[in-house]
Amino acid sequence: MKNSIKMLSGIFILIALVVLSGCNKKDSSADLKKKIDTYVGYWNTANFQGIDDLLCDDFELIESPEFEAKKGLDNFKQTILAIHTAYPDFHITINELICDKNKMAGIWTITATNTGQGTRSPTGKHLNVKGMSVFHFRDGKIKDEWISENEYYWLKQLGYNLVPPKTDSEK
Repeated sequence: MKNSIKMLSGIFILIALVVLSGCNKKDSSADLKKKIDTYVGYWNTANFQGIDDLLCDDFELIESPEFEAKKGLDNFKQTILAIHTAYPDFHITINELICDKNKMAGIWTITATNTGQGTRSPTGKHLNVKGMSVFHFRDGKIKDEWISENEYYWLKQLGYNLVPPKTDSEK
């Protein structure tokens, strides 16, 4: 009987330690969300203050449809500045974030009006596009972002149309 009580007491203490140690665990999802909010702020404002503290030096921006990495902080900044040139009111809204250790995935919406000169002539049209991103973190910084969005839908909202190629009989 004494051994049973000692064993139960030991199990109770072990369970209590496990539960209490879990309570002291830092909520990494809140930290990662805060970093993503700052990161989205770079996209929305093109103000890169503190970027060296948030992104790894070898940061990669990997976008659909090719998924070829744009490497480095300078490429990241140039991408955002080019977008703000073509779409001065460019804005990303985060709709949902899912966190897992050193990874985070998000669903977002972009709204913008194409009033500036970019790689194409401005159309003056407004767009509203949804997409998804996956972020990887290393040593507390964002290592990369994988972006997937529907470029066809983006261009369609700007007034572009997909024209099928002519067949041999039409040439």
